Amino acid sequence: MQQGQSATRTTSPTCRKSQTGSVSRCFLALLTLVVACALAVLTNGSGSVAGATSPTTSTTAPPAASASPSTTTAGQSAISATESQVSALEAQISQQQAVLDQADEEYNQAQVDLTTTQSSLKTTTVAINAAKARLATERAHLRQDAVQAYMNDSSGSGLASLFAAPTDATQTRDYYQQLGSSTVAADVARVAAGQKQLTGTQTKLLGEQQAETAQLAQVNTSRQGAEAIANQSEATLAQVKGTLATQIAQQAAAQAQAAAQAAAAATTSAQAQQAAVQASQAAQVATTLGGGSAAAVNATTAANQATDAASSGSAPAAGGITVSASGDAEAAGLAAVHGAIQYMGVPYVWAGASMAGLDCSGLTMEAWAHAGVSMDHSAADQYAMFPHVALNALQPGDLIFYDLDGSGIDHVVMYVGPYLDGQPTPYGQGTIIQAAHTGTFVTYDPIWYQGIVGAARP
Repeated sequence: MQQGQSATRTTSPTCRKSQTGSVSRCFLALLTLVVACALAVLTNGSGSVAGATSPTTSTTAPPAASASPSTTTAGQSAISATESQVSALEAQISQQQAVLDQADEEYNQAQVDLTTTQSSLKTTTVAINAAKARLATERAHLRQDAVQAYMNDSSGSGLASLFAAPTDATQTRDYYQQLGSSTVAADVARVAAGQKQLTGTQTKLLGEQQAETAQLAQVNTSRQGAEAIANQSEATLAQVKGTLATQIAQQAAAQAQAAAQAAAAATTSAQAQQAAVQASQAAQVATTLGGGSAAAVNATTAANQATDAASSGSAPAAGGITVSASGDAEAAGLAAVHGAIQYMGVPYVWAGASMAGLDCSGLTMEAWAHAGVSMDHSAADQYAMFPHVALNALQPGDLIFYDLDGSGIDHVVMYVGPYLDGQPTPYGQGTIIQAAHTGTFVTYDPIWYQGIVGAARP
């Protein structure tokens, strides 16, 4: 995809070179964007998916291209019912998310409160230990003074000593010793009182810690319950959206098949072209919403048939591909196919080229690097870099290029062929491997003929 192009287009794969930015959307978000326009394609027979540009200008298909009224009505009724279920679930999830947000906030606040209390308790415990140590020291001093006073027989009335002037050095010493003992005793009393107060604070904080711990556990239980409910609703929504995608893909496949029949029965080239466009658009809906499903394969086959009918032989017929063998070139191509297979299941990421995600030209670039061939991260550049080969002479590893919106080469896939390592491939001679578009994963797909520009062999 070129820089500046929309990275969220979902009607067709786009993989032009881009050095900045990447877009990766989950399937649910993709489906939300696609459904409305997909329904327009199915009900009106024209339009584009998710605001994308159609491969060709959209026109009203001839009446013969429409699916039968009963089929369309029944399918549309089922789709409408499922859409209503999706809307109800989304509203329910929105309410549940509000509850979960509140529970998260309460849990966070409870954690803050508990942490604050634990910090205060730690500080108080340190102060108590310091007070205990000081009290032990003061008591030791007091004990020493008491022993000394007893040994000096100076335990008389302290009050008399305060009012009697000392007459000699011994009396002076005894007088100050008694004053010192009194000071130590006062310090002991003061420290003991401080310790008692700190112990009371500690007891209070321990009670608060216990209560806050219980509160945190209760809030966490509520939060986990709200989260479980929200997750269950999300899972249900995903399942319902999957059903909706299947229903739309099936209706799109029926639309594509009807358009293919109309193209085959058309009496003019214009009618055939109109039917081919409608088949292509319906197939894009089917492959976007049901990639790999029977509906998607049927829709692609129908679109290819309509394209063949409208192109007057300019595009290869569905069975017109043959596999050639050319020694070393074939070995290199098989090595590239195996390189691409390593990325099976990796999500499409615009401008990506790693196991974390890649786009169409990123996949072919990495796959051929596995075979020792380097190339630019650009579908258009890759087409220009290598020799071109006929579409009726493809071999494994060849690259097939597309112009899906009329603005130049914007997509590339890798041809796999009917067999790989002696085993049949999912779609026979029409099997390719590709990174299709946002919301999909690297996978095997049937070849798509609409918009083919040509093929090249690295």
